Amino acid sequence: MTTHLPHRHESHGNHPMSFVAFALILTGFATAGLWLVHMASGSGGHAALYGVAAAIAFGGAATIFVTLTRRIHHSPLLPDNTDAETDRYLHEYRD
Repeated sequence: MTTHLPHRHESHGNHPMSFVAFALILTGFATAGLWLVHMASGSGGHAALYGVAAAIAFGGAATIFVTLTRRIHHSPLLPDNTDAETDRYLHEYRD
């Protein structure tokens, strides 16, 4: 039986730093594209700047993913089901 009452917000197990790493990956792809364009157009200064920015963005994302996996033991890409989330699901859909 579905209750149709609004649920309080529950964590779906995603660590907030996973979102930061995802944003860094997107930034890395954007700056890598700009790096490639500036290399092709012959402006070496801008190409170096964007190349370094892409390397920093990808390196930062990799550092966050490794830290989440090894030190915190939290999957950076797949959400971990919390006990509250599991209980809410079982009550909502299995009762």
